[in-house]
Amino acid sequence: MSPRARTGGPDAPAQRTPTSALATDEPTATAPAPRGRRPRDEAGGPVHRALDVLDLLGTPGGPSSLGVVEIARQLGRDKSQVSRLLKLLADAGYVDREPGSLRYRIGTRLFAIGATAVDRRLRDEADTAVAREAALLGERVDVGIRSGGSVMTISTAAPDSELRAAGWVGRTVPLSCTATGRALLFDLDTAAIARIIVPEGLGPAGPAAPRSLDELVSRVADERRRGWSLARHETDRGLLSIGAPVRDSSGTVVAALGVSGPESRVDPVLDEVRAAVLRAASDLSRSLGAGAPGRASARAGPPTTSDAVSPLSPPPAPERGAS
Repeated sequence: MSPRARTGGPDAPAQRTPTSALATDEPTATAPAPRGRRPRDEAGGPVHRALDVLDLLGTPGGPSSLGVVEIARQLGRDKSQVSRLLKLLADAGYVDREPGSLRYRIGTRLFAIGATAVDRRLRDEADTAVAREAALLGERVDVGIRSGGSVMTISTAAPDSELRAAGWVGRTVPLSCTATGRALLFDLDTAAIARIIVPEGLGPAGPAAPRSLDELVSRVADERRRGWSLARHETDRGLLSIGAPVRDSSGTVVAALGVSGPESRVDPVLDEVRAAVLRAASDLSRSLGAGAPGRASARAGPPTTSDAVSPLSPPPAPERGAS
């Protein structure tokens, strides 16, 4: 371990509605905003009224859809004004009207924009996080996302004098035998893990990697309970890695952050490295909105399942992989 470880502490096409169209609404007297909802400055006019509607429909833990009367009541707006605004938002794809009802929900266009924003934010923040932690710990730090039965590295950094990180971005290694890979499975139950792993098998792995689906599920369950994963001699003999999940604003695991290096260097300062991984993963999660007021908290674990699991065949000979 380097001395630094001790000193460093797709949009769907949609017809856009011109802003001028929203401006046709005449200002009306409004009741005070409902308790708990911050009223917007009326100087914003129709734009702020549209944002109020979208905020209400997208409230975490709220109903999946609302009718015009309920929206108008909760926002303290005139019903006819809200109805016109909802029609404009629906024409632009920002809200959808449920078939056969008079209720509205968040539209697919907003989902596409949101997914793009989270993906870009994750990659930008991940680059900052891995550079900082690699400098502090003196080991390679990776952030990966799930791609089928593998973990794909989207950001990585390593000290110049140590392991070289060039060429790791875009590489994939099995979920089953990597610390970041198993952290990506924390939200999933046995049946869901089986659906991911069985088609591709466990894949090439080192001497201490799981040899069956049952063993993999057991390791994921143990690691989920403690909140972090450990892979020792699993991708290659002598390699040790630690990983932790990264969650978005809904509390869903969207990525994992991990540190890996030779066991001889990492093991003596394992507690320090584990604390750094958990802190960095938590910081990255907060940057994606996890833990924000009014947002869903991280889930404690997957739903229970009684599905039986059949063992897989032992994987072939070891192959070097990422953390």
